[in-house]
Amino acid sequence: MTMTLDPTQRDVTVRRATTADREDLWLLVLRLQPDAPDRATYDRVVGPLLRALDTLLLVAQDATGVVGYLLASQRLTFSGNGAVVEIDEIALAPEADQGLVAAELIGAVQAWGQEQRATRVTLADVLPRETAEELGFVTTEVRSTKALDLLDADPVLTSPWDGPAVPASDADEALPVRD
Repeated sequence: MTMTLDPTQRDVTVRRATTADREDLWLLVLRLQPDAPDRATYDRVVGPLLRALDTLLLVAQDATGVVGYLLASQRLTFSGNGAVVEIDEIALAPEADQGLVAAELIGAVQAWGQEQRATRVTLADVLPRETAEELGFVTTEVRSTKALDLLDADPVLTSPWDGPAVPASDADEALPVRD
């Protein structure tokens, strides 16, 4: 006879986020104060983030549901000797085992970085320094940020690779092909 135990909070799984995670993600995004976006901005951004090839949006889940997310992107650098993965956001539910959830999310993004042939993973200042050090990160720089004024009230959240932001006309030039 085989016995199966019910999952516990200590059993954390990490997977790519899907559109079904939209509401759970929003609740965690609200924890990233003071710069949490408004709901309309979130609704415009979540879809493109889920589809972007150079972006990884992960959720951590335990028996209680989604208890964390991580948002990372891959980019090319000179100082990193090629591709690097940058973790921009991590949000953890307060009731979760924060160390375990963070470690599982970081482990998954490191594996993705290796698949992307990245030379390193960088971590924005999104975790307590002690937690980051326990996960093997070394503080090498501090980033400063500055908010930009929007050029219009409804910014277009697309890139040239997503196609034109307005309906195409016969006069539109063909978009470049991504290699």
